Amino acid sequence: MPNATISVDAALKERLADLAARTGQRVDEFVETLLRRIADADVRFERGVPVFPRRPGAPTLSVEDVDRLAAGTGE
Repeated sequence: MPNATISVDAALKERLADLAARTGQRVDEFVETLLRRIADADVRFERGVPVFPRRPGAPTLSVEDVDRLAAGTGE
């Protein structure tokens, strides 16, 4: 199978490079790993938004939790 080229903006490329460096991977390896995990996931779509299965033991966040986290209060 031939390689593919994916275009991303400079800010996203920089962020991916930073994350890849933290894992000791090259950017293309890191992105391929992420894409494989997404492709292999049991994902469904709700109103066009991908929804991934909840991890066992992961907490459920309420709308209030998300609003508080977005506001940066963390309280």
